Amino acid sequence: MWWERMGHLTVRGNELFIGEEPVVELARKYGTPVYVYNLKRVEDNYLRMADALRKAGFKEWEIHYAMKANNNVHVLETIRELGGKIDATSPGEVKLAWEVGFGDGDIIFTGTSLSNGDLEFLSGTEILVNFDSLSSIRRFRGEPFRKVGLRVNTGVGIGRVEKTTTGGSEIGSLPVKFGIPLNRVDEAFDLIEEKDYTLSCLHHHVGSDWTGPKVERYFPALRNLLDVAARAEERLGYRIETIDLGGGYGVPHSEDEPEFPLYDFFSRVKEHLDERGFGRAKVIVEPGTYLVSDAGILVVQVNTVEEKNGRIFVGVDAGLNVFNSPALYNYYHEVVVCNRVAAEETVTATVVGNICESGDIFAVDRPLPKVEEGDYLAILNAGAYGYVMANNYNLRPKGREVVVPFPEGP
Repeated sequence: MWWERMGHLTVRGNELFIGEEPVVELARKYGTPVYVYNLKRVEDNYLRMADALRKAGFKEWEIHYAMKANNNVHVLETIRELGGKIDATSPGEVKLAWEVGFGDGDIIFTGTSLSNGDLEFLSGTEILVNFDSLSSIRRFRGEPFRKVGLRVNTGVGIGRVEKTTTGGSEIGSLPVKFGIPLNRVDEAFDLIEEKDYTLSCLHHHVGSDWTGPKVERYFPALRNLLDVAARAEERLGYRIETIDLGGGYGVPHSEDEPEFPLYDFFSRVKEHLDERGFGRAKVIVEPGTYLVSDAGILVVQVNTVEEKNGRIFVGVDAGLNVFNSPALYNYYHEVVVCNRVAAEETVTATVVGNICESGDIFAVDRPLPKVEEGDYLAILNAGAYGYVMANNYNLRPKGREVVVPFPEGP
């Protein structure tokens, strides 16, 4: 199977394993729906990215995990133990990061539409804030000489789909709310000077889960960001310490999609920084999806197999309230029959959930081993933006989370 990874997702005796654990046994033990995360895969993904950054030759670099992707405490602890840091988007995320053991110096905050309460909370910390609006800079009550950052909208957006694209002025029919546009960065510089802040970091984020041919489109965005950095240094009269590259590095969802080219990508980023005189700046990356998406699966149980209007529908005990990626973003997610990964007899089936919404569909007309009521299905690439977005719509349970290897201690 294209998605098999040694030590992570494997097939043994036609049965799906995650790490060393048979998925069916986990489902029976913990009930369904259940998210299962392999912490070893999170570690492998982190170390691969760290190696790529190291080999690219950056003078100084940091990996700030975008914890909005998955805030499971065991995942956060794994990131901290590896030396990673945090990208937070809300006071709640900051407080959880503190509880896990991250300090202010380990956290970068990049939020949007910040309230006065949000800004008051941040002013009482030493966290570096990347402001994405002029309004938030005006309303922030930080001490003079405080280091701050700016989230710049470089005019370039890249995402797996429109709804996960965060750069540019509009994507299809959707206006883009994020970042300070290029034609207003001088106003941001004015505010920073007026309030006696120090511009320490320039940040951009183009979108989420992009790979393949879309990687090439990142570099015009980077060049625009470096243009802003050069303007800032000329205007303010001091060096910009940090270039924050954002995140969004994607993972393959199907056999046709390539792995993200980490080593080549960061090598080319370093070349761009060197060419523009920023080769000695600290570089920050903010991966979320790349670190946790393929480390997690959602396991559900089949309760209904029935033909309706010429289609075979497979109903399961979870819906878009548990995992909304297919409904919200129309993402393709591989579906695996855990107790019969491969079989000679197959069926073309549409996998649907238990929520009373027409869009509650996980997969349409998907070839699967013949499915029976009582079987367990695994939905792959569910480690990012799954449980963190789950809710109790229809008063349905949102399931639970389990990690492997099992944590030691109580």
